[in-house]
Amino acid sequence: MTPGFCVMPNSRQQGVALITVMMVLAMVVVIAVSMSGRLQLELQRQINTQQRQQALWLALGAEQFIQRTLKQSVADKETTNLSQAWATKGAVFPVGNATFSGAITDMQACFNLNTLMASNNQDDNGSGQPNNGADAAGDGQSSNAPDGQQQTDNAAVNGAVNRQPDGSNPNADLRNGNNRDPRQQAPQRQAFIRLLEQNAQDLSIPPDYLLARIVDWLDADNSLQSAGGAEESDYAALTRPYYTANSLMVSKSELRMILDLTAADYQLIAPLVCVVPQLSKMQVNVNTLQEEQAPVLAALIPNLTVEDAKSVIAGRPEQGYNSVEEFFNQNTQLLSSGSAEQIKAMFTVKSAYFQAVIDIDTADSSFTLTTLFKLNGNQVDVVARRIGGPV
Repeated sequence: MTPGFCVMPNSRQQGVALITVMMVLAMVVVIAVSMSGRLQLELQRQINTQQRQQALWLALGAEQFIQRTLKQSVADKETTNLSQAWATKGAVFPVGNATFSGAITDMQACFNLNTLMASNNQDDNGSGQPNNGADAAGDGQSSNAPDGQQQTDNAAVNGAVNRQPDGSNPNADLRNGNNRDPRQQAPQRQAFIRLLEQNAQDLSIPPDYLLARIVDWLDADNSLQSAGGAEESDYAALTRPYYTANSLMVSKSELRMILDLTAADYQLIAPLVCVVPQLSKMQVNVNTLQEEQAPVLAALIPNLTVEDAKSVIAGRPEQGYNSVEEFFNQNTQLLSSGSAEQIKAMFTVKSAYFQAVIDIDTADSSFTLTTLFKLNGNQVDVVARRIGGPV
């Protein structure tokens, strides 16, 4: 050994080993944290799934409770009115660690867009089925038969093929491209135009054009009903083309698919209308209309203002009217002699369609189920369900 020098340990190698150990330790920590995070996420996902499934079963139980309520309070009654148990609001029921509340709405206390399909208001028997299997006036509806099979009377699609032996079309006036006079339209179509003119003045589409486009959306053919209409060829020419429904609507959100209807237009129209999937005849219940539906009553009866309609609704007896005749007899100022029968035909005192919005609330979550019911004799059937609130 050379005098004056000493051999030192290799400090560089020791530093590299220390760094390697620290990197391995850091990777292990990262992996452990990741596994822990994923485990927590999976656990929370499982809890959410369990709570949602529990809420769904609670909502279905509430749905059955509402079915029984409707059966007891409506099924065997001559009239449907707001004094009955189904119309009770604000009730909350505790169920285990959750509560459920609900509100039932009469779907025949609003303006049903599906009624615009009919060329008059006498084509349908009120159940979504053509009279005696045929539609002599040309309703052109596509409906659900009792056995669930869809039936369409192709021989009476708005009079398209319902021709006389001489080749003339008895409904040609409804297909004339120049027919834009509201007075020549069916009473429910006239009412729809009045509804828009009175309550949606800021529409970007003329009311008669919007009416024509909704009718073309509903009817089963590809022929324009009137000026301003839009059929499949018009939708096929769009940047993102799509088909027209050519059948009854199932939700009023379908309005957003109507050609040139803007989001602002939809916001104006949506509060004024509704959709009953299986009903194409205008049958508004005078016993269940409330103040917010006064524009509908004002639209259905010519020359009636919204304020007068509110007065008529406010003056209704607590248990409603026993008949449509009684309603008009006590409000004689509503009718003009020339259109009395057509107007009366758009009203009823007995409802068959109801919508329930069921809310399930727990400490950590909430769940909403919307169900449409139909009264069939003494039975109450579920027509449709939707997870979430009404659209």
